[in-house]
Amino acid sequence: MKRRKSQNKITSIDKRDMKTAYIMLLPAIIMLTIFVIVPLIMALQKSFYDWNFYIDSEFVGLKNYKIIVNTVYFQKAVVNVIKFVVIIVPLMILVSFLFANVLVNLNKKLSAVIRTMIYIPGIVSGIATSVIFIFVLDYKGGIINQILMKLGHSRVAFLNDPFWAAISVIIPSIWLGLGGNTILMYAGMMNIPTEYYEAASVDGASALKKMLHITIPQMRNIVVLMSIGLTAGTLQMFDIPYMLTGGGPSNSTLTPMLYLYNNYRDTSKGMGYTIAGAVLMLILITAINSIVFAVIKSDKSMEG
Repeated sequence: MKRRKSQNKITSIDKRDMKTAYIMLLPAIIMLTIFVIVPLIMALQKSFYDWNFYIDSEFVGLKNYKIIVNTVYFQKAVVNVIKFVVIIVPLMILVSFLFANVLVNLNKKLSAVIRTMIYIPGIVSGIATSVIFIFVLDYKGGIINQILMKLGHSRVAFLNDPFWAAISVIIPSIWLGLGGNTILMYAGMMNIPTEYYEAASVDGASALKKMLHITIPQMRNIVVLMSIGLTAGTLQMFDIPYMLTGGGPSNSTLTPMLYLYNNYRDTSKGMGYTIAGAVLMLILITAINSIVFAVIKSDKSMEG
């Protein structure tokens, strides 16, 4: 009992270290309070008002939330973005995993060159990416349609057909995030102890069995991290559908963020309505990420 008490006792060195830690955390706490906590509290408060920059605000309670939840366009936008999440997140994880597997098995110099090349799209903004794909997908002057015309086929309205418009949003989104996610996967694979693979080789395990029983289980935490980041990012998708399709055709690529932006520009609607929609999206993102945590449980590495 005495040993336990002595172990739990905080020494003067511990107190000094704790004081240093709090001092180092203080700037981050101040920044977080100013730029996250305070604006969030203000947004929650404004969402209960018929709020406008130019007239007096009026308390309306949950009216803004009721209106936006029952708005057909907002419902359509939420359904659209959930479809994008279901398609983009698994596809991004799968493609990044396969690319990382290839990089791990290449020699160091060639691997470094390819890593640099595939990461380049990651430093390009969503707006610039959209402009690039406009040149590729445009009905009249797009590269793909020019090739189709040369081959004797008719043009395809990629940005004006609901099916192709959704594909036209998905492909740039994957292209934009592929580099960074591949590097993340690659880093995770490089941290897997080689002893596991050596032991499996001694037992006569094939490359497929090594992947299924060693690589994938060891990459679980990386997959969880990617799933959460990609889910949150996709739910907040704005720039690519805004630039490529404007949410069309027939609202098939309309996302909640694009819908809220359009409402923000509409002076006939109060800001409280738009803020209420943003708060609902915050709740939705938090809920879906919680579900991702529950479904893909992040266990510790098998090592140790």
